[in-house]
Order: sequence, then C-alpha cells, then structure tokens
Amino acid sequence: MTTSVRSPAPSEPRRIALAVSVGGVPAPRRAAASGSGRPEGASLKGRLAPFLPWTELGEPRGTRPPGRRRMPWFVLGYLTVSWLLFAWQAERDGNSWSIDERRVDHLLYRIPRLSEDPVLAFGNLFTGPFLNHDAPQMLYVTVLLALFGASFETREGTRRAALVFFGSTLAASVGAGLVLHLIYPEFLDATILRRAWERTWSGGSAGAFGLMGALAGRARRPWPLLALFVLWEATFASLYRIYTPAFHLVALATGFVVGRRLARRAEAAGRNAAPGPD
Repeated sequence: MTTSVRSPAPSEPRRIALAVSVGGVPAPRRAAASGSGRPEGASLKGRLAPFLPWTELGEPRGTRPPGRRRMPWFVLGYLTVSWLLFAWQAERDGNSWSIDERRVDHLLYRIPRLSEDPVLAFGNLFTGPFLNHDAPQMLYVTVLLALFGASFETREGTRRAALVFFGSTLAASVGAGLVLHLIYPEFLDATILRRAWERTWSGGSAGAFGLMGALAGRARRPWPLLALFVLWEATFASLYRIYTPAFHLVALATGFVVGRRLARRAEAAGRNAAPGPD
C-alpha cells in the first residue's frame, strides 16, 4: 500500500489530498474497473429481490443465519412414504398406474363425510395426503414439493413446513367441502359438482399449494409470485374442468397468510436488531 501527498498549488486554498492505492490502482477506479459499471443494486438480481422470498431486512427469531440451510426432512420423508405406498397399492390402469380406491376408501377423504361422519373425515385429512391416486398426481406432487416445498423447509424448518402442509390441507378440505355443501344440489346441480360430491379426494397437492402460498408470502412484494401460482392453477383448471382448484386455491390462500405473518415477524426482528444512530 502506498500513500502520496500532493502539495497544494499556490492559487488554490491550502488543502491536502490523499490518494490511497492498492496494487497500484486507486481504490475508486479499482471498483469501477472490476465491476460492471452499474450502481450497486441495479443488477437483475437486485431489481428482482423485493419479489423473491427471504429478502427482508432480518431473519425470524430462532432461525439460522441466511447462509445456512436445513435439510428438508419433512419433504423427503413425505415423498419416501408416499412413493412406497403408491408402489404397494398401484395397479395397471390402461396407460397409467393408479391405486385401488375401494381397498383404501376408509383412508381417503370424501366431502359428504364432513356432515355424515366428521370424526372419520378429520382422520382422513392425515391419511389421505399420503395416498396419491394415480401416477400423474404422484409425479405432480413430487415436482411441486421439490421446487417449492423443499425451498420453504430449508429456510423455515421442518416443523413449520409440516404445519403448513397439513394445516393448509385441513383448511382446503373443510373450505372446499363446506362450499360444496352450501351450493350442491339446492342452488347448483352441475356435473362438476356432482362428481366432486361422489368421488374420493387424496394426495399431497393441496399441502404442496399451501407451501407455495407460504413461499410467496415470504417476499417483501408477494403479489407477482402469488399471481403466478394462481395463473398456474387457473391454466390447469381451464384444461380439466374439475373441482380440484377449489382445494388448491384455498390451500394457497392459507399458506399465503402464514407466509405474510412470518415475513412481518422477520422484518420486525430486522428493525429491532439494526443499530441505532450514533
């Protein structure tokens, strides 16, 4: 490190200018030479930061520092159990594989049970998520949890991930079931509603959407990511015209509320931890 002192010119006010250089390159020029020329925060990542999860000022109390990650034990455990059960129960069904719902009907959720046998219905909300009814659903749930569920769990922990998964499944099953109880068949007797009333409901897609909602809720500006997930589901709804989106959207909203609460706690913790003015 070298330091040069320039003597002031006679016509200038008396002052001393220090130029500090490291390796022969002045510090301000070195920063400009090594960078892209854009001011800090002007990169694409900097502009997108407010719309991405976990970019608030601080971390929630009791969580690990931002650079460290947990193993997604819940997601790994759920997928392991679900795939083992699917391999055990699945049978060839045309060009795909599906479980024999008659053998496990007592473990699957049916909307009429909300009023006919609420105790059984409540138990089904903890057994049904592990029984995906066919290969496409099993693969779909695997992709959703790998993309979004594992990301949430590595930052927020196994306990929170499990609570969001089962809590949003419960909210979706009860919410979508109560809506169907209210409108079918007295006010609206449509084929889509009759099929929803008569069929079984199972699998982990509702819980996965709950984790997606919580993921969106952890962003400082969550609405674009939430809108992307809603558009995702709306696209599938327009293709298949089934009652499934009622479950997914309720679960998404439930997880989003949880995510916003976690984000506000993290922001408050960051403000409290920030040093005050000197």
